[in-house]
Amino acid sequence: MKTFSKTDIGRKREVNQDYVFVSDQPVGNIPNLLIVADGMGGHNAGDYASKFVVEVLKKELAKS
Repeated sequence: MKTFSKTDIGRKREVNQDYVFVSDQPVGNIPNLLIVADGMGGHNAGDYASKFVVEVLKKELAKS
């Protein structure tokens, strides 16, 4: 399976706070993985929060 991802900043924000992870390779016992973390609507460090949650999920799933 071929995969790709794309996010859009939208019309109101100056910073895209969304974070996407796409893998067509196994992560832990999951054959492929797609994660979308929606930003926090312009709150401080929303971009960090969405990236952080994806990185933690990847790490924990890799252990499974």
